Amino acid sequence: MDRAIRRLFYVFVAMFVGLILMLTYVQVWSAPKLKVNPANTRAVEEEMKIERGLIISQDDQVVAKNVQQGQYFLRQYPFGDVTEPWLGYNNLRYGRAGVERVYNEQLTGQAGLLGVTGSWSQILGKNQRGSDLKLTVSMKVQEVAAKALGERKGAVIAIDPKTGAILAEVSYPRYNPNTLTEDWKTLNADEGRPLLNRAIQGLYPPGSTFKIIVASAALQTGQVTPSTDFNDTGTVTEYGYVVHNFDNKVYGDHDFQKAFASSINTTFAKVGVKLGADTLSEYARAFGFGQGLPWSLGGATSRFPDPAGMDQAHVAQASIGQGEILASPMMMALAACAVANNGTIMKPYIVDHVLSYNNAIIETTEPSAWLHPITPATAATLKTLMIQVVKSGTGTAAAISGVQVAGKTGTAEVANGDSHAWFAGFAPADDPQVAVIVLVENGGSGGAVAAPIARQVMAAALGK
Repeated sequence: MDRAIRRLFYVFVAMFVGLILMLTYVQVWSAPKLKVNPANTRAVEEEMKIERGLIISQDDQVVAKNVQQGQYFLRQYPFGDVTEPWLGYNNLRYGRAGVERVYNEQLTGQAGLLGVTGSWSQILGKNQRGSDLKLTVSMKVQEVAAKALGERKGAVIAIDPKTGAILAEVSYPRYNPNTLTEDWKTLNADEGRPLLNRAIQGLYPPGSTFKIIVASAALQTGQVTPSTDFNDTGTVTEYGYVVHNFDNKVYGDHDFQKAFASSINTTFAKVGVKLGADTLSEYARAFGFGQGLPWSLGGATSRFPDPAGMDQAHVAQASIGQGEILASPMMMALAACAVANNGTIMKPYIVDHVLSYNNAIIETTEPSAWLHPITPATAATLKTLMIQVVKSGTGTAAAISGVQVAGKTGTAEVANGDSHAWFAGFAPADDPQVAVIVLVENGGSGGAVAAPIARQVMAAALGK
């Protein structure tokens, strides 16, 4: 065989082998990922022919159902935009998001034994019916949270700290999944970013809510006790960086309990510098900073700066939740849960169980621990400090009559606009049933703006 022809033959053989390998990769190895990719509208179209399972709240409200149009089963969302942040959408043109995406195999009856049954149904020409999802979300709490936040940019999360079950999750601005197709271009052009779930995807300076973590580190390492004495003159300078108290207040002689209750920045800057960058970084990571959120709906990873690049000025800033620290509302909700749950953070979850079309439970979520950032003793001490915040400190607006509430306010300064308003807390303090995080973008004071929202949500969760 002529050498040139032989070379050409080998080139075609190599190309043919490459084509076979590529087809094998696409059809075998990457097929599962391509199938659930929200951009794969062809797969979505085929699955629209399946009678999708219902999605039902903890208090038995149907939050996603079907309307048949021709050969397709199209989704309808009775609560409109109220459930959007976590429920997402199932759309013929734009694919899926949220619970609709993550639990697509269950909802279309393609998971486990139900998938086998569905395949036989297709072979026999019968309609395929997906599984129903029973959520942990209470629509009563969800609606109260949405109303309390109102039309202010931000997020609210309510969670059972003992199990990790999500009771409510609100983000604003948001969109109505029932009109997603008509609104898509407008939503993408909106500077308010309504397609962003701020509760889990937003990242913000946590302000004084981060003092929960700083206090945890200081208490557990023995750097301070609640009765450790300090003196405040209104400012403290660390490596050229001047720390001021909120509203430029001067507190004089006080103990650490008072410093936490009144959120005295100068004292926390001093404590943080004594702890050092490495210790602060260690405890931030112990609480979950730098780690992905441990649940199926994902979210942004909260950030703490590299301690190797932090001087005393950076440490002082970090100690009051400023500087290069960024946290999602979910991250700070889990930090509050650690205190409420004796030092253990449970993995959050939103689907309690999966039901077959004849109401048989085929899958149940078992609560599981994620992290153990502090000891039960440290959690107990910190809980007493958080009680004082609501009893006589910056968080009195979160108080609920007849219920002992523990919390921490935050007022995070930002470069442009008013400060972000935060509140993290739980109730009842002696037997926590609900933990709540509130973030209001550019809302101002955490005590004045975020704490009253938290009070309404906690009261709703406790039936008050």
